[in-house]
Amino acid sequence: MPTNFNGMGSRYEQRTKRRKTNIILNSLIAIVIILILIVGGNIFLKDNKTEQLNKEQEKIIKQETADQKEKVNESETNKNDTPTEKEEELDEVIEKNGEEPNVEKVIIDPSWQPIGTEQTSGHQPSREMGSLDWQEKEKAAAYAINISVENMTNWWTERGDDPDKEAILTVSEKGSSDTYRVHIEWVDGAGWKPTEVKKLITNDKK
Repeated sequence: MPTNFNGMGSRYEQRTKRRKTNIILNSLIAIVIILILIVGGNIFLKDNKTEQLNKEQEKIIKQETADQKEKVNESETNKNDTPTEKEEELDEVIEKNGEEPNVEKVIIDPSWQPIGTEQTSGHQPSREMGSLDWQEKEKAAAYAINISVENMTNWWTERGDDPDKEAILTVSEKGSSDTYRVHIEWVDGAGWKPTEVKKLITNDKK
């Protein structure tokens, strides 16, 4: 029986074509998969890199914010701790030449405070020597010239413009020729407070 070589050759060619087609298709699929992996990998790496950069930027911003807050706090602290020129001026003792007869100089100390009081029922003005109000006036005068009451001689006590709330004492330290006229005022609930000291040229109440 004769063999049909033409049929066999045709089938062989068809198989060969299929193989080639399959190889091409598989190659294309493989290339597509590789491309997908490359693109996906790049996107993933890019996202990771972007996320990392965002985190680093966030850290930098947080650090800068913290540093800025610290600088502001330090500035506020220094501002609060360091007295301004105006505050320093207010704390300085003022001394000026006297413009009145027998007054050598005038002294004003902004740091003077009321001396306190033991008068429990409000201010009880008194010109009686030895009374509580009298004693507190002398205490305020001694405080103004920075000596103790026991070491002070009170030459004269007189009323100020407001008799119940202002007084003027002419005093000196025992054994000293320096004489002072001390102006004091009453502060409700806090006692007598020095407001001005005038150093006299001579003791005009002796």
